[in-house]
Amino acid sequence: HDSDPAQRVTRPGMVGGGLARLLANVIVMGSGVVGRAFMEAYKQALANGGAAAAAVGKSASKNSALEQEARQILNVKPKASPEEIAEAYAKMAAMNDSAKGGSEYLVAKLTFARDRLLKDTTKGTTGDDSKPGDDSKPGASK
Repeated sequence: HDSDPAQRVTRPGMVGGGLARLLANVIVMGSGVVGRAFMEAYKQALANGGAAAAAVGKSASKNSALEQEARQILNVKPKASPEEIAEAYAKMAAMNDSAKGGSEYLVAKLTFARDRLLKDTTKGTTGDDSKPGDDSKPGASK
């Protein structure tokens, strides 16, 4: 039936039907390829961007945790001035002086906390080249 030329001519709207079907197939298949490529690129961007964002997040949370720990060690408030931090350090380091039977470990923790907090409070300032760890150890002068 389909091989009859008279029957093909009598079907209105079917002129170029094969070409239209071929064009539709090319569009559908092409959009599938482009869609898969897009999804692959999207997954890769998520993997790379997610890793970078996670690293930034971990770093920020680690810094925040270190600062919070340092404040707890020295028992100072989040808005403590450098003078308050130094005063808290001096008081607690004197109480834990190894010459008086105190713990060197605790003095090391106190020094870490002081240095950490003073580093945070002096970010962006200029003119002071001294380092927070330059103080003499408590009990060094007898």
